[in-house]
Amino acid sequence: MRSFIGAAVTAVLTMCLVPQAAFGIAKPLATKHPDIAPVDVIVASHTAAHGPSFSIQGALSGGGVSSGTNLISFASLSTGDMVVVLDPTSLTGHAGLFDRNRYYSITSYAVVSANVAPVSGVQIEKCAKYRLYDRAYALRVPQEYAHRNAVRDYALRQLGKPYSLVATKTDIRSFYCSKLPWAAYRFVTGVDLDADGGIWVWPVDLLNSRYTSIVGYWS
Repeated sequence: MRSFIGAAVTAVLTMCLVPQAAFGIAKPLATKHPDIAPVDVIVASHTAAHGPSFSIQGALSGGGVSSGTNLISFASLSTGDMVVVLDPTSLTGHAGLFDRNRYYSITSYAVVSANVAPVSGVQIEKCAKYRLYDRAYALRVPQEYAHRNAVRDYALRQLGKPYSLVATKTDIRSFYCSKLPWAAYRFVTGVDLDADGGIWVWPVDLLNSRYTSIVGYWS
């Protein structure tokens, strides 16, 4: 009986900690970007398409709001897992940090992120929002799985802080979506999830990071 329990515990720990390659889900060849502020890319693209009139809310609302096709399920995810969603119509994609304690169904508010709607700032988003993009990736940091609750708690302490696409990633007075999970892991565990190590961290940087493993993919 003891040997059976020991084997079961080992299996669970392995699922949590073994590198992602062991699960057969390979990292995608995600397109890199110049290490510039996301707002610079959004402003340039929006201005080219719509002229000099610019609002960050209008520009951000262009991606992942109506044509998403992924069927992401949060049922198998753990607290501290990150969700990155990408869409051809979204210039930056979106990202958030999952809180298992708040999850009951796809309609649950269980993803901590920073956005401009329905309010501007760090907020808890509905899981269903992440189906409004073409591709969704669930990411885990296996080596820091033991710190997942502390990472979540850090993100929750930022609730209400303002949204900004201008501030560098180390300026924690304000946040954008991918900066929040980056900061949570960086300042709780010391791990830098920014794949290119630049001044700004995009959602794709979390996906490309050598420290993250893919534990789910939906398209």
